[in-house]
Amino acid sequence: MAEDDFPFQPGAMLHGAILGAFRASGGSFERWCVEHDITPTNARNVTYGVSKGPKGQELLARLIEAAGPEIVRAGYMARFKRHVEQVRVRGAA
Repeated sequence: MAEDDFPFQPGAMLHGAILGAFRASGGSFERWCVEHDITPTNARNVTYGVSKGPKGQELLARLIEAAGPEIVRAGYMARFKRHVEQVRVRGAA
């Protein structure tokens, strides 16, 4: 599966993965937004799935590409696995 085909689900996990990917490369989500004339609020809305239209999807793809798709995917999957484990532990109680 190509990175751009990966089924990211917008929300806190994706937002955190994108922020983490920017940090891992020495960058910053906010700095990238300013450099590309995008308000951080609009970018956050895209990562959380608030802005789902064509422009939002295009911006989300740009963010993932700028942050590093493989790093975003790794961070997303790590967060997803932690979430699944937490659900299992709570479900077993």
